[in-house]
Amino acid sequence: MKVLVVVEDDRDMQLLIEVMLGADGRLDLAGAATTASEAIDAARREQPDLIVLDHFIDGDVMGIDAAPELKQAAPHARILLCTSHDLAVEAERSGSVDGFLNKNDIQQLLPTVQQLLGITQ
Repeated sequence: MKVLVVVEDDRDMQLLIEVMLGADGRLDLAGAATTASEAIDAARREQPDLIVLDHFIDGDVMGIDAAPELKQAAPHARILLCTSHDLAVEAERSGSVDGFLNKNDIQQLLPTVQQLLGITQ
């Protein structure tokens, strides 16, 4: 079972992510957060395998800026930056972000998560 934490301040998008990832019984959503500080606490507590991270979240710290602290809180976690803004280059340059998915391609969420986690369909 792979443990996940979702960091998303839009409740509808959070539910969509949960439903899409829930289609794979090997994935267990262990926590959700809407701010960077909540996410860091959840990452420290849950030690997830993967964090699905939105960039524009509640609070003063943006998602990509929180990624290094999330990696420090959960060193083995993979981080997928999933946002509606074109931050692919920034995600690639970040030493803490392991993957990028534009929300316009949300149908690719499950295969992208499976790939990052090294599990097959």
